[in-house]
Amino acid sequence: MSIDSIISLLTNVGFPVTLSFVLIRYVLQTMGEKLDKLDVSLQELTKAINENKKSPMN
Repeated sequence: MSIDSIISLLTNVGFPVTLSFVLIRYVLQTMGEKLDKLDVSLQELTKAINENKKSPMN
C-alpha cells in the first residue's frame, strides 16, 4: 500500500468513525441527564406517595 492509499483510507473511514463516536457520546450524555432527572422525579413521587399514605384519611 502506498502512502496516498493509506491517507485516502483514513480520510474516507476515519472521519465517519470519529463523527459516529462523537454523536454516540452526545446522545448518551443527553440521555444520561434526562434519566437522572427522571430518577429524581420518581424519588420525589415515591416520597409524596409514602407521606400521603401516612396521613389520616378524612
